[in-house]
Amino acid sequence: MLYFIIFLLSAMSSLVSAADLQEGQVWKYRTRFGEDGSTVTVLKVENYKDLGRVVHLRVDKIQMKNPVKGNMITDIPHLPFKDAAVQNSVTKLVRQSPTVPDFKEGYDIWKAAYLAGKAGAFDTNVRATLDALLGAKWEEKK
Repeated sequence: MLYFIIFLLSAMSSLVSAADLQEGQVWKYRTRFGEDGSTVTVLKVENYKDLGRVVHLRVDKIQMKNPVKGNMITDIPHLPFKDAAVQNSVTKLVRQSPTVPDFKEGYDIWKAAYLAGKAGAFDTNVRATLDALLGAKWEEKK
């Protein structure tokens, strides 16, 4: 019985609810086919009156062909999601990091577009968003 209680307590201590999303967390999520090793990192969590809770993510270890340049994209440094979309994506907390990767450039571009009324946050899960990015019209930055 004692072993069962110890096992139960250790299992419970390793569980973190997706509702507890915090900066620096690295999560496994429901990935696209062939990207089982892909993870998302929580970069920043903010609240907006019109969007609600926005979770800014980095996506690592993906395989997407850049339709403009033809190179392979293995990570996306910044994507803003509505909280519910992330909740519907993450499956297991991998680790908590004391720091987050740099995402200032992508965040600043998004924030300026948001303030101008030209950007929001994805309300689809991470897998569906990545699939949609593949089908989007891409233009080379000038």
